Amino acid sequence: MGTRETTDSPMVGGEWIRRDGDLVALTISRCRNCNSSWFPPREICSTCASDNVEQTVSANHGTAYASTVVRIGPAAFEPPYVLAYVDISGVRVLAHVDADEALVPGTPVEFRVGKIGSDKNGAFSSYLVAETAGGAR
Repeated sequence: MGTRETTDSPMVGGEWIRRDGDLVALTISRCRNCNSSWFPPREICSTCASDNVEQTVSANHGTAYASTVVRIGPAAFEPPYVLAYVDISGVRVLAHVDADEALVPGTPVEFRVGKIGSDKNGAFSSYLVAETAGGAR
């Protein structure tokens, strides 16, 4: 499929994306009381209901937990497309995958920003993952 990098289209979830050059990470929340972590970030812990929550930045790479090819879905996402649950910095994130086939569980991935779909107004982007070049990190 190749890279789907794009920076001039509307961004879905852009308030949670952190970029440092080519590195892409996500804002996550971590509870100071029970040490639970969450994405998207939140002000109240969903585990213990504490408001003693801090916002922090995830790593830029993680591991595929599960993945699938979506063949029938909303037209804006241009099926078929690949989705994966990715474990990163103590959270499990659902992300589009820059690939044509589902990822094998345990596949190392890195976060990027790229096109995830389009509608009548044109393309839109968000965070997505791609298999880490060369395998394990």
